[in-house]
Amino acid sequence: MNYVSNTPEDISAMLKDIGDSKKKALSSIDDLFSDIPGNLRLKSLNLPGSLSEIEVCEKLKSHARKTLPYSDYKCFMGGGSYDHYIPSAVAAVIGRSDFYTAYTPYQPEVSQGTLMSIFEYQTMICNLTGMQASNASHYDGATALAESMIMAYNINSRKEFLLASTVNPAYVRVLETYAHAADFKLHTIPFDAKTGRLDAEFIKKNLNDSIAAVIVQTPSFFGIVEDFKWLAELAHEKGAVLAVSANPTSLGLLKAPASYGADIVCGDGQPLGIPSSFGGPALGFMATSQKYIRKLPGRIVGETVDKNGKRAYVLTLQAREQHIRREKASSNICSNQALCALAATVYLSYVGPHGLRDIAARCSDMAHYLADRISKVKGFDIKFKNTHFFHEFVVTYPDALTYEKLFDHFAAAKILPGVSLAKVGVANGLLVCATEMRTKEDIDAYIKCLEAIKW
Repeated sequence: MNYVSNTPEDISAMLKDIGDSKKKALSSIDDLFSDIPGNLRLKSLNLPGSLSEIEVCEKLKSHARKTLPYSDYKCFMGGGSYDHYIPSAVAAVIGRSDFYTAYTPYQPEVSQGTLMSIFEYQTMICNLTGMQASNASHYDGATALAESMIMAYNINSRKEFLLASTVNPAYVRVLETYAHAADFKLHTIPFDAKTGRLDAEFIKKNLNDSIAAVIVQTPSFFGIVEDFKWLAELAHEKGAVLAVSANPTSLGLLKAPASYGADIVCGDGQPLGIPSSFGGPALGFMATSQKYIRKLPGRIVGETVDKNGKRAYVLTLQAREQHIRREKASSNICSNQALCALAATVYLSYVGPHGLRDIAARCSDMAHYLADRISKVKGFDIKFKNTHFFHEFVVTYPDALTYEKLFDHFAAAKILPGVSLAKVGVANGLLVCATEMRTKEDIDAYIKCLEAIKW
């Protein structure tokens, strides 16, 4: 049954208007999807027949049994989603119905609780990154970094970017999607095969007056920590901005990106009290300096006073947003991950600045201890030597060993060994991570497994 009441005449008129604006003739609705290859378009839904509630539950259970229960394994996986301890206070607060059923806080007189929690979140993100302004959040780290790219364009109207090859490859795919639609050009910065650091000479040679931003990640996808102060200075000399995607846990130990000149700081807030949950939902945080606040995409909550002079919170600077400015908005996204942002707020409030530093230090200590132990096992080595890393690092394994065999061997011992790097061009590479959840006994078990594997 067709629920859309548009007549053929209405559809023709709309297609004509759209075609005129795009300078492209459109004869049917199908023409709107011409950019999508025909083999990728849905022809029909081949759905099975209906099931009873009991049958559905049994089917879901059978699917669940095919997966590895995260809590039953010692996890050394990283690459963007991490196994951190989540205090019980997080679930206790975000499980309140007045938070998890709350809607868009456009009416401040009935949304003070939600607005206040977002304001506190923004404040904590600013404290964490060293920046002066934060938005109310984005969908995830990849979206936040892509929005940073668009923000850089809105700052200097340039359409070319230097993108570090050490950025999370999942983020890169989102950046490429955004760049294709916006007609941006991405220049990939290579990394040194021995150290894993970005090629400084390539940057110096290619950072010119046409570059809008240099986009980097810290720690890098390989876990490496670099000093980007020189890069910020060089970018600013050329009128470009420095956009940094940062791991929020690492900022409990490392310098805030603002201290070395970053203009935009973003990242994924999943480590801040949000479970991996098979890949999502997550939380994208994003912050900038005061001078760029009007270019910052997404919602911003501000503090004010009501008619009685009491402190109150409202959505502010809304003239930037899509629901008001339409195509002239700083972003097409006019929503945020409020519940996940609340989880991060509760988490940061609970652990505090000293607690976050202790968690980060524990992560780093366990990772370095594990790396030292692995380097002593015959056939296995740390790929990028003489570099600083936070809580993940790259291990190389023998040519005779496949990742599948290695994974199955560890899984039999209830251990998740790490992430394969085959798809990012590191042959026989394994990205290994250790968080505060790992103990010396866990690492001893990891080494025992490593020593026992046959290759």
